[in-house]
Amino acid sequence: MYSKLRKVAIQPAASVIIALLIVSTFVFQPLIGPTVRAESASPSSMAAPATTNTYRIVAVGDSLTAGYEHGFTEQSIPYGYVEHVYEQALFHGYRAEYSNYGLLGLRTAGLKRWMDAIVKGSDINGDDIQKALPDPRTERLFAESPLLRSALTKADLILLTIGGNDMYAVLEKLEKGADPADAAVSLSSALSGYETELESALRLMLRLQPKAQIVIADQYLPIPKPIRLGALVFPLYPEADRLFLEASVKQLRERLNLIVQRLTKDGYQVKVANAAAAFVDNELRYTSIEDGDIHPSGAGYAAMGKAFSKAIWGDYREVKAAGQEQPIHIVIDGEELLGTSGSRIVKNYTYLPLRSVAEAMGASVKWNASKRTASIKLANRTVDIAAGSAAIMVNGTARSLEAPPAFIDNFGKSPTLYVPLAALSAGLQFQVIYRGTLKTVFINK
Repeated sequence: MYSKLRKVAIQPAASVIIALLIVSTFVFQPLIGPTVRAESASPSSMAAPATTNTYRIVAVGDSLTAGYEHGFTEQSIPYGYVEHVYEQALFHGYRAEYSNYGLLGLRTAGLKRWMDAIVKGSDINGDDIQKALPDPRTERLFAESPLLRSALTKADLILLTIGGNDMYAVLEKLEKGADPADAAVSLSSALSGYETELESALRLMLRLQPKAQIVIADQYLPIPKPIRLGALVFPLYPEADRLFLEASVKQLRERLNLIVQRLTKDGYQVKVANAAAAFVDNELRYTSIEDGDIHPSGAGYAAMGKAFSKAIWGDYREVKAAGQEQPIHIVIDGEELLGTSGSRIVKNYTYLPLRSVAEAMGASVKWNASKRTASIKLANRTVDIAAGSAAIMVNGTARSLEAPPAFIDNFGKSPTLYVPLAALSAGLQFQVIYRGTLKTVFINK
């Protein structure tokens, strides 16, 4: 069926549009890079030291969780809803990291079998979980199941998309021209399996970490409504079938709501991210269906990230517009640093104004003009940074920096000491993350 998807511009033929409901199609090119992504450090920073206050995000599910976009290859770097949620965690002042176990083509029954094997500690064979998975990383991901188990046991937040592939049998019925009653039987079976298997999978995750918050998205339907030009109506898809699928998506959401209600009643933290609403009337902009691919576009994943963020934190944060004097945004403990001398880019390294950043983090700064050295104190750490020095002193011990030395530059009439990000992460043990997608440096304790 999926071989029929071509560059379509939304043709009315059922054989082309029927696959739209499925949110994890089966004809992908090989996908994307690393499974596990920790903190995205600035090019000039060292990895922040591990601490016990890390906010750990684990993502599990189908190709939407993997962040697949049209045209992706194994070298592609995803920027899906998971990455957006990770950035929002940084915006909220969390010292965050995330791991992503999205698997192309995964169905709810496969997810449940995967979680069951993980909880039991069983050896995992791909065909035992779900036969003919199209993801070229399948065996590697299953081989990393012990890492997934460990991640789930430590998770603060679990993100999930699943269920679109469960509708495959229903779509086949519609494509073959089955009458509504016959399609309804397949739908009823798919809904029952989805509800049973999903609740079981979630309870298995919660057995590993009962205190984790789980947020799962509902299913979007990327079939546009008929186009109306005055009295003329141009359906892009048989309207009776579109309405049937629209009702099917609503029933999936109702089953999901029932699962969440039962888990909430049992004392667990489980919420639904209302991602589907954003796609209504935005189907062409939020998916790549014009290119024969129903996966979200970059704009679609951003909309999903916003839906997840609102379900988790009640808001979605963005940086303010940057001026020429501040090419990179600085966000410290969830607050954007404004009205300062900004940042500097030197030989592809990022430098920040030390006093503004350190004081925003609650540290004290003393400047020795004769030695051109700043002494920063925070908790039980004292860091000395000298302009022109390739090393910093941390509690009296020298530490070399990979980046060029700190330097003094004038901002207006005030001389300002600019330090590389490594000086903040290695010296003061801040988590310093540079997100090129937002041109933003996040600094969290």
